[in-house]
Amino acid sequence: MKDRMPLLAMFALFISVQVVALVLVPLYPSDYQAFPDSNNPVNPLIYIVMVLAMTGLVLLLIKIGLGRIIKVIFLTAVAISSVFVLLPIVYQAVPDFNGALVISIIIAALLVVALLVRPEWYVVNAVGFIVGVGAAIILGLSFGILPVMILLVALAIYDAISVYKTKHMIALAEGVVPLRLPVVFVIPKSKDFTMDSLADKPLTEEPPEERGAMFMGVGDAVIPSVLTVSAFVFLPAVSGSFDHANLLVSIGVIIGSTIGFMALMRYVIKGNPQAGLPLLNGGAILGYMIMYLLVFQNLSFGVVT
Repeated sequence: MKDRMPLLAMFALFISVQVVALVLVPLYPSDYQAFPDSNNPVNPLIYIVMVLAMTGLVLLLIKIGLGRIIKVIFLTAVAISSVFVLLPIVYQAVPDFNGALVISIIIAALLVVALLVRPEWYVVNAVGFIVGVGAAIILGLSFGILPVMILLVALAIYDAISVYKTKHMIALAEGVVPLRLPVVFVIPKSKDFTMDSLADKPLTEEPPEERGAMFMGVGDAVIPSVLTVSAFVFLPAVSGSFDHANLLVSIGVIIGSTIGFMALMRYVIKGNPQAGLPLLNGGAILGYMIMYLLVFQNLSFGVVT
């Protein structure tokens, strides 16, 4: 059981991002959409180009040894995104926009300070969770059903190529993890684990049994969650005898991605880097389709063309 605890903790983080995003999305206004037309199939292509550009920039900075610039870029992104994520939540307690904005900025600043002053795994995970939930909500609001399907399939293919073929995603992880940035969830295998141990050698150079922690990209939890949120936002709430039809389909996505997660863990426990999105996204899409067919009893799958 002790050996399985890191896997259970990883699963808890993975599921919690989806569930919390689904619970909180009703608090977020529609103008949080990143694109004016959420059903435009070009939107995911724009997003993927942005991902590729950022990945290339970070890899270049890693190669020339400018880790501090990477840290500045990511911490700035954390600060800005945290304000946007926290504002609708804080507004529920402080129903004054200016007051809620000030409080959100203060909390976001404290998160960045925590990453600078005490960048241990639990701080990294906590900030990664907040940013991850916010990203899932904003992307879920931004992509309709067809665009989100395109996004999940394209990112699954990209993830497989970047891990198994070009291997640049592995180089990216090895360059970013020692910077203690909230882009990876860190799950310790022992109580005495500290982030200092990650600076000794590249992650893949250590035998699996000697690694002090397991790692899961925050994106592996966020991307399937986008479909969970999108299904809830864009599908009808009523279908025939089913109330909360959109919620049922979102739950189907969570169940499907859970099955994908369980399949993924069979490979992860072997200790080699694995592309998570092919199985996670595949499970999420399959769960969506099966539940949609059961609830709406047609084969349109909610796609708007």
